Amino acid sequence: MQEEEDQFVQIIRASKKKLVTLNVLAHFFNHPDIVNIQIRTQVIHNLFEGNRSLDTNKLDLFHIQYTSTLIELLQKLKKQKEQNYLLISDEIYINDDFISKLQLEVEEAKFTENSRMHARIMSEKIEQLYSMLVTDKHDLFSWNEILDFLNTNQAEYYREITSAQYEKLVIGERKTYENSFATLEKKLLGRLNIYKFKIKFVCGLVYNKQVLEVYEFRDTNDRFIFDAANKSFFFLDENDAAGIDLSKNLSVKEQIIHQLASKNILLKEHAGTIKNSMPDTVHTVLREYFGKISSVDFLEELQNVDEQTNILKAMLNININSK
Repeated sequence: MQEEEDQFVQIIRASKKKLVTLNVLAHFFNHPDIVNIQIRTQVIHNLFEGNRSLDTNKLDLFHIQYTSTLIELLQKLKKQKEQNYLLISDEIYINDDFISKLQLEVEEAKFTENSRMHARIMSEKIEQLYSMLVTDKHDLFSWNEILDFLNTNQAEYYREITSAQYEKLVIGERKTYENSFATLEKKLLGRLNIYKFKIKFVCGLVYNKQVLEVYEFRDTNDRFIFDAANKSFFFLDENDAAGIDLSKNLSVKEQIIHQLASKNILLKEHAGTIKNSMPDTVHTVLREYFGKISSVDFLEELQNVDEQTNILKAMLNININSK
């Protein structure tokens, strides 16, 4: 009797250790199939622990044939997922480090303020040109301040466009006023005068060192273009601008920051799903396994278990790298 008692205590103790390991794995994966298996395994354990009339050797045999193999598979899968999670975590950390360093170099606020000043200077230049055209006087006129801004900022901030996009924007028949300093579309100049030359800078575009600047009336949504090479001003045709990004210019560094930040969002989402995602092969076997140990006749079948028919034996050879 004492020998049977010792055997019972030993098997139950070993079974509890298996349950602890399985519970840890179920918590790690947080996957419905594994949680269901963990609960069913706990039920089987409780059945033997609470009913001394049952042969506890069947519980031991159950763990040998099923639980141990399942734990080995899950530990193997856990190790692989932890490696993948670590790789993603490292990439997120490195991206964050780059972002922090680049943010120290970006002077976005300064560029925004300089753009406002640039627009004010451009407004004054256009008004001066208007006055010269109306009075036919030739005042002292210089593009130096405008060109200084372009030369300082185009490489870092102005957005690259294609040859086709550039040609679509600049080519067109327009009625213009001209003098030795500039060419202005007539209806644009009239509109500028009506709105008292109140404009704001939208963005800069560049193709093969050919610079275009887009401006907008402060009081309307009308936009126009300054062609720096030809010193010409003309309305922006919205149809011609289709497909061209006319949003606020970002520095090259700022664009990299945005790209890395967006990538980190996706990486964090992926990291959040790594643990409970399963290859289809493992998912199928887990379902079959749960169905097997939930069978009404399962405990009786344990007496005549055939190792060659154990559905878990194939588990350890499953390709767990499919996800």
